[in-house]
Amino acid sequence: MERYQVTGNHQIRITIVGLCLLGTIFVAVYFNYFKGIDVVYTHLFYVVIVMVGLWYKRYVVQVAMFLGLFHIVMDYLSNGAFLMAPLLRASILLFVASGIYFLINQLECSHKNLDRVLKSVGDGIIVVDLEQRVTMLNRIAEELTGWTNDEARGKSFNQVFMLSHENPEYQVTNPVEAVLKSDCSIVSSNHAIITDRHGNRFNIEDSATPVKDGDGATTGVVLIFRDITERKVQSEQIEYLSYHDHLTGLYNRRYFEKELKRIDGRRHFPLSIIMGDINSLKMINDSFGHLAGDEVIYAAGKIVKKFCRPNDVAARWGGDEFVLLLPNTDEEATAKIVERMNQAVALAPIDQGMLSIAFGWDTKKNLSEDITAVFKNAENYMYKHKLQMKPQVRDNTIRMIMASLYQKSGIEKTHSEAVSRYARLLAEEMQLSDREIETLTWVARLHDIGKVTLDPGLLDKKGPLTADEWVAIRRHPEIGYHITNTTADMAEIALAILGHHEWWDGSGYPKHLSGRKIPLLARIIAIAEAYDAMLSDRPYQPAIDQSRAVHALVHGAGTQFDPNIVAIFVNRVVGN
Repeated sequence: MERYQVTGNHQIRITIVGLCLLGTIFVAVYFNYFKGIDVVYTHLFYVVIVMVGLWYKRYVVQVAMFLGLFHIVMDYLSNGAFLMAPLLRASILLFVASGIYFLINQLECSHKNLDRVLKSVGDGIIVVDLEQRVTMLNRIAEELTGWTNDEARGKSFNQVFMLSHENPEYQVTNPVEAVLKSDCSIVSSNHAIITDRHGNRFNIEDSATPVKDGDGATTGVVLIFRDITERKVQSEQIEYLSYHDHLTGLYNRRYFEKELKRIDGRRHFPLSIIMGDINSLKMINDSFGHLAGDEVIYAAGKIVKKFCRPNDVAARWGGDEFVLLLPNTDEEATAKIVERMNQAVALAPIDQGMLSIAFGWDTKKNLSEDITAVFKNAENYMYKHKLQMKPQVRDNTIRMIMASLYQKSGIEKTHSEAVSRYARLLAEEMQLSDREIETLTWVARLHDIGKVTLDPGLLDKKGPLTADEWVAIRRHPEIGYHITNTTADMAEIALAILGHHEWWDGSGYPKHLSGRKIPLLARIIAIAEAYDAMLSDRPYQPAIDQSRAVHALVHGAGTQFDPNIVAIFVNRVVGN
């Protein structure tokens, strides 16, 4: 027999069923058997069968069979024979009990299916009555609240569903109270949070709907809610990325333009704008790679962010440009901020490359001024500073790049100095102008600047190079060209660096130029470089004496070298 949980309700039901059953048996035995009074007691059996069917469905057929058999026996004892009427009444009892069993079984199956559906829904579901007492939680609601269905049943809704706003300064409306007051469905704010009984917090979105009976009267409220914590985090990340620069963490141009329109109002005057542009970023990228360039950009963004006050807006405007929007800041205060930023830039530690930023600024003082014109003035002022700083910044950057190359290979420093000396002597013998000699001196110093991108092991490798290593080595004129070709006044130097490994007969690299199509300065450097290389010990070959070096130059005249320049070098420079 099924074991029922012993509760007060169960004991009452057992008592009622037992009293009805005993009363029925008493009436049947006492009046019909002992008194001989014909009492139609079988109608009382239906009361017992209905109660057993409702409360203990599993035993209703057995009870009906017992009562039917009891009626047949009592009738036989009274009449001394088996009659059709008692048999018919017993059959009817059994039929009614079977009908009750199947009907209640069907109702229970429907109820279980509905309960199963509610508990398997992916959203949390809580059902409460008119007194805001919980009557049901599904599985998801149990997970999110920390309460089981049995524990929560009968408890106050507010105790089980602890709702709050994600901002402690705000409050959220109790959805159950709101539905009971308005008798309408509601949807909560996206900023709602629930705290489970263990203290865990979840972002949720929820809706509450009144539960109606057959007559349309409200009997309770059903609350449906879901955990949107992960979705909210993703949404915040997407929003962050849409308004921020991923490298520096500053706002991006889109956000800045939006804020500029919002802040451009009387209460923010004087409104200042600072523009900043990183100097020589292309040269750093070409020399050390874009990761080094990113480090410089990140360092610049860090400085800009450091001097950004709570109400200021700092953004990365472009690849190497930054902008600050300073509400309620006059020109004097803006100039002081720029001065402090310049000091920070000078002290910024950079592993590779160097940090230099040109700043410009302007201030809007009243509504009559156009913010676009103010922005343009700040930009123009920045470019003016950039032009003033450019020669010094460029020279400093070049010195830093060459220092990095010399650190990789000490041979390159002595080689650069020797090539400069030979090239200058040759240029003087060729009676080149002072400007050409000055330009040639720069080319001589920088002709191998492209090797800064090579691995130190390759520069000092002993023994023959592999095919791939030769490809890497032969790229250094092109890399040197890109590093130095930053301004118009460096164009001639860059072209000479690009062509210093071209051959007179066109078999050199990288462009296979021939004869006088090769820049004059490149032809001079080619001879000076080859001569010093032959006189110096290299990892891949020992030094040779001067006579053999001169012989090699003469032998290469007309094929590798310009024959006229070789003749001048051999007869006037080396000969002296």
